[in-house]
Formats: sequence, C-alpha cells, structure tokens
Amino acid sequence: MPGLSTISLRRFALDPIQSALAGLVAVALLGGLLFSALLGNLRILGLVLAGSAGLLLIAHPRWIWLLLLTLLPFSVEVKNLLGAGHNLVVPTEVLTPLALGAAMLMVIRNGCLKWSTSPLHIAVGLYIAVQCLSLLTTQVPVVTLKALIRNLSAFMGGYVLTQMCVQSFEDLKWPFRLLAGSFVLITLYGLYTQFSEGIAIYQEIAAPFIGDHCIYAAFLSFPAAFLLSAVTQPVRQRWWALGLLGLFAIAILASFVRGAWLGFLILMFYLLIHQRAALSFRYALILSLTVLIGLGGVLVFGLQALIQERWETLFDIRYVANESRIDRWMAAISMWVSSPFYGVGLGCYPDLHYQHVYYARSFEAEQHMGAHNLYLEILAELGIIGLFAFQLLIVAFLIETRRIYRLGVDSPEIRAFSLGLEGMMLVYLVHVLVNNLGPSDKIDICFWTLCGLAPSVRCGLQWLLIQNKQKEPLHDPSRSSPSKSAPSFRPWPQQCSSPCSPGSVAPSSGASRPGISGDHGWSEIHAAGGSPDEE
Repeated sequence: MPGLSTISLRRFALDPIQSALAGLVAVALLGGLLFSALLGNLRILGLVLAGSAGLLLIAHPRWIWLLLLTLLPFSVEVKNLLGAGHNLVVPTEVLTPLALGAAMLMVIRNGCLKWSTSPLHIAVGLYIAVQCLSLLTTQVPVVTLKALIRNLSAFMGGYVLTQMCVQSFEDLKWPFRLLAGSFVLITLYGLYTQFSEGIAIYQEIAAPFIGDHCIYAAFLSFPAAFLLSAVTQPVRQRWWALGLLGLFAIAILASFVRGAWLGFLILMFYLLIHQRAALSFRYALILSLTVLIGLGGVLVFGLQALIQERWETLFDIRYVANESRIDRWMAAISMWVSSPFYGVGLGCYPDLHYQHVYYARSFEAEQHMGAHNLYLEILAELGIIGLFAFQLLIVAFLIETRRIYRLGVDSPEIRAFSLGLEGMMLVYLVHVLVNNLGPSDKIDICFWTLCGLAPSVRCGLQWLLIQNKQKEPLHDPSRSSPSKSAPSFRPWPQQCSSPCSPGSVAPSSGASRPGISGDHGWSEIHAAGGSPDEE
C-alpha cells in the first residue's frame, strides 16, 4: 500500500532441515536450563550448550572450516579430558566430527552428492583406500585402527571441508586474512618462548600449542613458502607479503631445523628455474631481500655459533641426530623387506621399530616415533602399493596447480596462488625427507587443505571462464546468441544442479583458452527421489 514500508524476510527463511535443527537447539537449551536448575549441576548446561553449538555448526560447514583453520595454530592436547586417561586435542578433534555431520546433512538437503571433476580425487581416493585396506594386513590392528581414525579426521577436516566451502577464488579472501593473523600470533608467541628461555638448537617452541621444533618450523613453512612463491608475481600489497615473509623467515631460521632450511633453498632454485625465460629485476630483488633478512636475523640475534655447529655436524654420521636417522631409515627398510607389497600396517612403524633396530645404542632407540623420512615410513607401513598411491597423489596435485597457472595467464593473483600452492607442497616434500612431521593435527590438516584447494579453485576458475565465453556475442547469424540469463556459478552448498542442466547453453568443446575443456568440471550423483534443479 502507498505510504507503507516493508522489510522482506525471505533471506532469513529456513529450509525444513534448518528449521528442524533450530527446533532441536531450542528444545535442548530449554531442557538443559530446566535440568541444570533442578539438579544444580552446571556441567549439564555446559554439555547442552556445546551440543547446541555443534548442531548449529553442522548446518553451516563454512563456519566449521573457518574455525578449524583459524584456531589450528592454537590447538592443544588436553590430558584426561574424557576421563579414563583419554586425551582430546581441542578444538581439532571436536570440529572434525562435525565436518562429517555437515557433509551428510548437505547430501540429504540437496538430494545429491556433487564434486569437482579432478584426477586428484581419484588419486586421493586410492591413497585413502590403501590406508583402509591395511586393516586387513596389519600386524597391530588396534594401532592401525587408531591411525586410520586420526588420518580420516584430518582428511575430513582438510580435504572434504575445503571441497564443500571453496568453489571460487573469491571464497579465499577472508580465510587468508584470518589465517595470516593466526599465523602471526603463533609466530610471535614462538619467538617469545625462545627468547625468554634463550635460543638453542633443540628446544620446545610455542608450548603448549606446538612444542616440537620440527613441527613448529614445518607449520610456519606453509605460509612462508606460499608468500615466497607468490611475491615473485606483480601482485597487489606485495610489501605486506614481504613483511610477513620476513617474520616467518626469522622464526624458521631461529628454529634450527635443517629440513626446513633445505626445503626453502630448493624452493628458491625452483622459482629461479620457473622464471628463467623472463628473469626480472623483481625476482632478483626478492631473492636478495630474503637472503638479507636471513643474514640480518643471524647477526641481530647472535646465531653465528649455533649455525656453525649445525653446519659442522651436517655430514657427521657419529653425531647423535644423524646416527638416529640412519637407525630409523635402516629399520624402515628392514620393515619393508619383511612385507614389501602391503607393509606392516598403517601407524605400526613406532610399535615395531624395536624389532628392526640398526644401532642398538641410538639415543632415540627407545622413543616411540616415526622413521624421520615419510617416504620410507609409507614404504614400511603400506608397502610399494602405498608409496605408489602417495606419489600418484602428488603428481595429480601438480597437474591441478599447472592448470590453475594456465587459467590465470592474464592474472598475477591467480599465477601467484598457483605458485604458492606448489611452493608449499615442495617445501613439505623436502622437509619430510629428514624429519618426523607427524602424527600432528597441524601438519596433517594443512597438507589435506593444501590438496583440497587445488581442484576446488581450478574448477571454479574454469567454470567462470566458460561462462564468460558463453556471454560473448556469436558472429554466426544462423545460431542464436546465448541467453543473458545463463546460470551463474554458485557454490555447492547453495545448489546441486549441473551447470549444463537443461535450458542452459553447453560450453563449446573447442575452447581456445589454455586449460579450458568442454567439460563443465562438475560431477554429481542424485539420491533416490532427488532431481537436479532447472534454472
């Protein structure tokens, strides 16, 4: 009516499943308040509040993803939290089960299961299947079952959640900002713990959140490698990125983890080779600044003597750390020889190491730890089949990052993102040659998130470019021009219809842009009774 103003509430409307969850939360809160008041027990109210928050998060998987990644640097193992000596890693082991619930709810709500078409999914599925099948051949079933649950939790929180929450390059702006702040805080706290105790080669850093200096260096290597690779491109806010890179570089240098140092050295050579066709003053300047930051940190913090000690013991096989690595590597090879095809079972290396000791007097002989080499550990636990599956995963990942790079030929930001993904993976793969980086929720979730970003972003970019091609006017008068109302790219959580559903214009298979194919990049399976929405 004239003179009246209205406010639409349609954007606040809930679907039936969300309405049911909201009702359950309301009933649970009222019941919790009633029981806690009657029994005078606040623990019941706390449990009800936690359960209600979990139900709300299940309906919003992106919130779970953001919370998991933002709080990951500060995850901590709480002793005997569940009673009977059971420990719980908070918030990681609280949020990852919610990711499974969110995935199941999304499939029920949409009536279909949808994913981006990618060779990486096949490789990841094969690697996960090999881990699951190791339950049939393991020598210590209970240990393998625990390791499998731990690995699947990291896979669900990293890879699956990323597929659910990232469908375009734009979806990463806020997560990157939150992650940058979170990593800066843990880095500053780590430096504080080092300087307050005095910098040493072997020391706990950023305890209780991290502690192990190898895990600390590997964790910071993810953002540092991304930034080092990204700033080789003419991206905006490059000086902010260089400032963050300097902070992370000083922290990694002060950790005295040679595996991380070696990873960044190889990454610099990789970036140099990658830009050899058009080596610019920009890259030379970035490389020089990185070296100067490192040298400045050495001089300012007086690390010359410690670095000299690390260098002098690098190739000394009698040095305790080197002797321990040789013992661990030889034990892994001995384990693999005992079961070359299937391995001894996922997660069983630490429990079976005593049967394959090489140096009886190794200072780490009695410690329950890994092989100091991820590849030998996979070979020992999962055999040749497991190592092949892992290598296939890495190759498929690099195929995806190369496709992203070709799709972003005209965009420095997309090229920087592609190089950043490759840089993180390269430093990780070098670091695990000589150090134990797990089991660790921080490293495992970062690895799977890294893997999940590649196909999600590539598919989003590919579909966006196909849409832009559809909107271009056609010069052939015998064909009708594409409809202006062509379906826009929307993330999976909001729709489950195929981008090439009836009524839309199918993309041409003869796309001239590198990386563009006739396939729309999405696959889906509809549940019984479900049908794709038509635009």
